[in-house]
Amino acid sequence: MNLRSSPAKDPKKESPLKSQGVTKNLSLELCRLTDPKIDRIRHCFPAGTIFRPFDSSMKSDCVSDAWITFPAAPFVIGFNYPFPALTQAFFTLTGICYIQVMPMMWRVFYTLENIIEQEGVEIRMSELSYMYNLVSHDSYRFLFKHKPGQTHPILKTTKNDSHWRNQFFFVKRDSISDGNDLPKKWTTQAISLSHIQESAVTKERILAFWKLDPAIRTFQAKTKDSQEISSGFYTMSSMYPYLCVNKCLNKCLNKCLNKYKV
Repeated sequence: MNLRSSPAKDPKKESPLKSQGVTKNLSLELCRLTDPKIDRIRHCFPAGTIFRPFDSSMKSDCVSDAWITFPAAPFVIGFNYPFPALTQAFFTLTGICYIQVMPMMWRVFYTLENIIEQEGVEIRMSELSYMYNLVSHDSYRFLFKHKPGQTHPILKTTKNDSHWRNQFFFVKRDSISDGNDLPKKWTTQAISLSHIQESAVTKERILAFWKLDPAIRTFQAKTKDSQEISSGFYTMSSMYPYLCVNKCLNKCLNKCLNKYKV
Protein backbone atom coordinates (compact mmCIF):
# COMPACT_ATOMS: atom_id res chain seq x y z
CA MET A 1 0.00 0.00 0.00
CA ASN A 2 1.66 3.23 -1.14
CA LEU A 3 0.88 5.65 1.64
CA ARG A 4 3.45 8.39 1.20
CA SER A 5 4.57 10.65 -1.59
CA SER A 6 8.15 10.35 -0.36
CA PRO A 7 9.62 7.31 1.43
CA ALA A 8 11.94 9.64 3.33
CA LYS A 9 9.06 11.02 5.40
CA ASP A 10 7.14 9.18 8.07
CA PRO A 11 3.54 10.55 8.17
CA LYS A 12 3.16 9.44 11.77
CA LYS A 13 5.87 11.93 12.78
CA GLU A 14 4.72 14.82 10.61
CA SER A 15 1.78 15.86 12.74
CA PRO A 16 0.76 13.92 15.86
CA LEU A 17 -2.99 13.44 16.13
CA LYS A 18 -4.79 14.12 19.39
CA SER A 19 -8.31 13.24 20.45
CA GLN A 20 -10.65 16.19 20.79
CA GLY A 21 -12.15 14.49 23.84
CA VAL A 22 -15.66 14.48 22.38
CA THR A 23 -16.21 10.73 22.09
CA LYS A 24 -16.36 8.73 25.30
CA ASN A 25 -16.69 5.01 24.56
CA LEU A 26 -13.21 3.70 23.71
CA SER A 27 -14.40 0.25 22.62
CA LEU A 28 -16.67 1.82 19.98
CA GLU A 29 -14.45 4.68 18.87
CA LEU A 30 -11.02 3.15 18.25
CA CYS A 31 -10.09 2.72 14.60
CA ARG A 32 -10.62 -0.74 13.10
CA LEU A 33 -10.39 0.08 9.39
CA THR A 34 -7.10 -1.58 8.45
CA ASP A 35 -4.83 -0.84 5.48
CA PRO A 36 -6.19 -3.76 3.37
CA LYS A 37 -9.73 -2.42 3.83
CA ILE A 38 -8.61 1.07 2.85
CA ASP A 39 -7.04 -0.43 -0.29
CA ARG A 40 -10.52 -1.52 -1.39
CA ILE A 41 -11.91 2.02 -1.33
CA ARG A 42 -8.85 4.09 -2.28
CA HIS A 43 -10.12 4.15 -5.89
CA CYS A 44 -12.88 6.45 -4.59
CA PHE A 45 -10.27 9.19 -4.17
CA PRO A 46 -8.27 11.06 -6.82
CA ALA A 47 -4.82 9.78 -7.78
CA GLY A 48 -2.16 11.16 -5.46
CA THR A 49 -4.30 11.04 -2.32
CA ILE A 50 -2.16 10.16 0.70
CA PHE A 51 -3.65 7.85 3.31
CA ARG A 52 -2.26 7.54 6.82
CA PRO A 53 -1.19 4.00 7.81
CA PHE A 54 -3.52 2.09 10.11
CA ASP A 55 -3.19 2.89 13.80
CA SER A 56 -5.51 1.10 16.20
CA SER A 57 -4.99 3.75 18.90
CA MET A 58 -6.69 6.50 16.87
CA LYS A 59 -10.16 7.70 17.79
CA SER A 60 -12.64 9.15 15.34
CA ASP A 61 -12.39 12.60 16.96
CA CYS A 62 -8.60 12.84 16.56
CA VAL A 63 -7.72 16.18 14.98
CA SER A 64 -4.73 17.61 13.18
CA ASP A 65 -3.74 20.45 10.89
CA ALA A 66 -2.27 17.88 8.50
CA TRP A 67 -4.80 15.00 8.52
CA ILE A 68 -8.57 14.76 8.13
CA THR A 69 -10.83 11.93 9.26
CA PHE A 70 -13.11 10.24 6.73
CA PRO A 71 -15.82 7.66 7.55
CA ALA A 72 -15.93 4.54 5.39
CA ALA A 73 -19.75 4.68 5.18
CA PRO A 74 -20.16 6.96 2.12
CA PHE A 75 -17.58 5.11 0.03
CA VAL A 76 -18.95 1.61 0.55
CA ILE A 77 -22.37 2.72 -0.76
CA GLY A 78 -21.05 4.38 -3.91
CA PHE A 79 -19.72 7.88 -3.19
CA ASN A 80 -16.45 9.23 -4.58
CA TYR A 81 -14.44 12.18 -3.32
CA PRO A 82 -14.85 15.10 -3.93
CA PHE A 83 -18.50 14.72 -2.96
CA PRO A 84 -21.26 15.96 -5.33
CA ALA A 85 -22.58 19.52 -5.12
CA LEU A 86 -25.57 19.07 -2.78
CA THR A 87 -23.67 16.87 -0.35
CA GLN A 88 -20.69 19.20 -0.14
CA ALA A 89 -22.93 22.27 0.09
CA PHE A 90 -24.45 20.82 3.26
CA PHE A 91 -21.06 20.34 4.92
CA THR A 92 -19.82 23.75 3.81
CA LEU A 93 -22.90 25.49 5.20
CA THR A 94 -23.09 23.62 8.53
CA GLY A 95 -19.37 23.21 9.26
CA ILE A 96 -19.98 19.61 10.34
CA CYS A 97 -17.05 17.20 9.94
CA TYR A 98 -17.61 14.25 7.59
CA ILE A 99 -17.01 11.80 10.44
CA GLN A 100 -19.86 13.31 12.50
CA VAL A 101 -22.52 12.23 10.00
CA MET A 102 -24.31 8.97 10.76
CA PRO A 103 -24.81 6.36 7.96
CA MET A 104 -28.49 7.29 7.58
CA MET A 105 -27.53 10.74 6.30
CA TRP A 106 -25.05 9.38 3.77
CA ARG A 107 -27.84 7.16 2.37
CA VAL A 108 -30.14 10.18 2.06
CA PHE A 109 -27.49 12.21 0.26
CA TYR A 110 -26.58 9.33 -2.05
CA THR A 111 -30.20 8.84 -3.10
CA LEU A 112 -30.83 12.56 -3.54
CA GLU A 113 -27.72 12.94 -5.69
CA ASN A 114 -28.93 10.08 -7.90
CA ILE A 115 -32.35 11.73 -8.22
CA ILE A 116 -30.72 15.01 -9.22
CA GLU A 117 -28.56 13.31 -11.84
CA GLN A 118 -30.96 10.72 -13.22
CA GLU A 119 -34.41 12.27 -12.77
CA GLY A 120 -33.54 15.90 -13.42
CA VAL A 121 -35.24 17.08 -10.22
CA GLU A 122 -33.26 20.01 -8.86
CA ILE A 123 -32.65 19.77 -5.13
CA ARG A 124 -30.67 22.35 -3.21
CA MET A 125 -30.25 23.26 0.44
CA SER A 126 -33.61 25.08 0.49
CA GLU A 127 -35.39 21.89 -0.63
CA LEU A 128 -33.36 19.77 1.80
CA SER A 129 -34.32 22.01 4.73
CA TYR A 130 -37.95 21.74 3.58
CA MET A 131 -37.78 17.94 3.80
CA TYR A 132 -35.72 17.35 6.94
CA ASN A 133 -34.78 18.65 10.36
CA LEU A 134 -31.17 18.19 11.44
CA VAL A 135 -30.80 16.62 14.88
CA SER A 136 -27.81 15.58 16.99
CA HIS A 137 -27.50 12.17 18.59
CA ASP A 138 -24.87 10.72 20.96
CA SER A 139 -21.42 12.35 21.06
CA TYR A 140 -22.34 15.09 18.59
CA ARG A 141 -23.28 12.80 15.71
CA PHE A 142 -25.93 14.13 13.35
CA LEU A 143 -28.84 12.64 11.45
CA PHE A 144 -31.91 13.78 9.51
CA LYS A 145 -35.43 13.59 10.90
CA HIS A 146 -38.32 13.98 8.49
CA LYS A 147 -40.73 16.83 9.11
CA PRO A 148 -43.67 16.13 11.47
CA GLY A 149 -46.74 14.86 9.66
CA GLN A 150 -44.72 13.97 6.58
CA THR A 151 -43.67 10.56 5.33
CA HIS A 152 -39.99 9.76 4.91
CA PRO A 153 -38.71 11.54 1.78
CA ILE A 154 -36.05 8.87 1.21
CA LEU A 155 -37.02 5.30 2.09
CA LYS A 156 -34.96 2.50 3.67
CA THR A 157 -32.22 4.68 5.09
CA THR A 158 -32.52 3.88 8.79
CA LYS A 159 -30.89 0.45 9.02
CA ASN A 160 -28.51 0.26 11.98
CA ASP A 161 -24.99 -0.67 10.83
CA SER A 162 -22.81 -2.44 13.37
CA HIS A 163 -19.27 -1.15 13.90
CA TRP A 164 -19.74 1.94 11.72
CA ARG A 165 -18.27 4.11 14.47
CA ASN A 166 -14.80 2.60 14.16
CA GLN A 167 -14.77 2.31 10.38
CA PHE A 168 -12.79 5.45 9.57
CA PHE A 169 -9.42 6.50 8.15
CA PHE A 170 -7.18 9.55 7.75
CA VAL A 171 -6.22 11.43 4.59
CA LYS A 172 -3.48 14.04 4.18
CA ARG A 173 -5.21 17.40 3.87
CA ASP A 174 -2.90 18.87 1.25
CA SER A 175 -3.24 15.79 -0.99
CA ILE A 176 -6.94 16.42 -1.78
CA SER A 177 -8.80 19.41 -3.19
CA ASP A 178 -9.84 21.95 -0.53
CA GLY A 179 -8.47 19.66 2.17
CA ASN A 180 -6.86 22.49 4.10
CA ASP A 181 -10.20 24.33 4.24
CA LEU A 182 -12.12 21.44 5.80
CA PRO A 183 -13.00 21.66 9.54
CA LYS A 184 -10.29 20.78 12.04
CA LYS A 185 -12.62 20.31 15.00
CA TRP A 186 -15.96 18.64 15.59
CA THR A 187 -19.06 20.81 15.71
CA THR A 188 -20.42 20.61 19.26
CA GLN A 189 -23.26 23.10 19.03
CA ALA A 190 -26.85 22.61 17.96
CA ILE A 191 -27.38 23.36 14.27
CA SER A 192 -30.63 24.27 12.55
CA LEU A 193 -31.47 24.43 8.86
CA SER A 194 -34.50 26.63 9.50
CA HIS A 195 -32.61 29.83 8.63
CA ILE A 196 -32.21 28.71 5.02
CA GLN A 197 -34.55 30.79 2.92
CA GLU A 198 -36.81 29.09 0.44
CA SER A 199 -36.41 30.17 -3.14
CA ALA A 200 -39.35 31.05 -5.36
CA VAL A 201 -39.26 27.63 -6.98
CA THR A 202 -38.72 25.56 -3.82
CA LYS A 203 -42.34 24.36 -3.64
CA GLU A 204 -42.31 23.47 -7.34
CA ARG A 205 -39.20 21.35 -6.88
CA ILE A 206 -40.65 19.70 -3.77
CA LEU A 207 -43.84 18.88 -5.66
CA ALA A 208 -41.80 17.32 -8.48
CA PHE A 209 -39.91 15.29 -5.89
CA TRP A 210 -43.05 13.87 -4.29
CA LYS A 211 -44.40 12.88 -7.70
CA LEU A 212 -41.49 10.46 -8.13
CA ASP A 213 -42.15 6.74 -7.90
CA PRO A 214 -41.40 5.51 -4.33
CA ALA A 215 -38.90 3.06 -5.85
CA ILE A 216 -36.86 6.02 -7.07
CA ARG A 217 -36.97 7.53 -3.58
CA THR A 218 -35.67 4.30 -2.04
CA PHE A 219 -32.02 3.96 -1.07
CA GLN A 220 -30.10 1.31 -2.98
CA ALA A 221 -26.33 1.03 -2.99
CA LYS A 222 -24.59 0.03 -6.19
CA THR A 223 -21.20 -1.40 -6.98
CA LYS A 224 -19.04 -0.01 -9.77
CA ASP A 225 -20.48 -2.52 -12.23
CA SER A 226 -23.99 -1.30 -11.34
CA GLN A 227 -24.99 -4.54 -9.62
CA GLU A 228 -27.56 -3.62 -7.01
CA ILE A 229 -26.83 -4.75 -3.47
CA SER A 230 -29.07 -4.53 -0.45
CA SER A 231 -27.83 -1.97 2.07
CA GLY A 232 -28.05 -4.64 4.77
CA PHE A 233 -25.38 -6.73 3.07
CA TYR A 234 -23.15 -4.05 1.59
CA THR A 235 -20.37 -4.02 4.18
CA MET A 236 -16.59 -3.91 4.06
CA SER A 237 -16.34 -7.62 4.91
CA SER A 238 -18.93 -8.79 2.37
CA MET A 239 -17.46 -6.68 -0.43
CA TYR A 240 -14.07 -8.38 -0.25
CA PRO A 241 -15.07 -11.88 -1.50
CA TYR A 242 -17.07 -10.27 -4.31
CA LEU A 243 -14.06 -8.31 -5.49
CA CYS A 244 -11.77 -11.35 -5.23
CA VAL A 245 -14.12 -13.47 -7.36
CA ASN A 246 -14.28 -10.77 -10.01
CA LYS A 247 -10.50 -10.50 -10.02
CA CYS A 248 -10.09 -14.27 -10.52
CA LEU A 249 -12.68 -14.36 -13.31
CA ASN A 250 -10.99 -11.50 -15.12
CA LYS A 251 -7.60 -13.20 -14.78
CA CYS A 252 -8.91 -16.46 -16.25
CA LEU A 253 -10.64 -14.62 -19.07
CA ASN A 254 -7.46 -12.78 -19.99
CA LYS A 255 -5.52 -16.05 -20.07
CA CYS A 256 -8.04 -17.56 -22.47
CA LEU A 257 -7.96 -14.51 -24.72
CA ASN A 258 -4.17 -14.54 -24.84
CA LYS A 259 -3.99 -18.31 -25.44
CA TYR A 260 -6.40 -18.33 -28.34
CA LYS A 261 -5.52 -14.80 -29.52
CA VAL A 262 -9.14 -13.78 -29.58
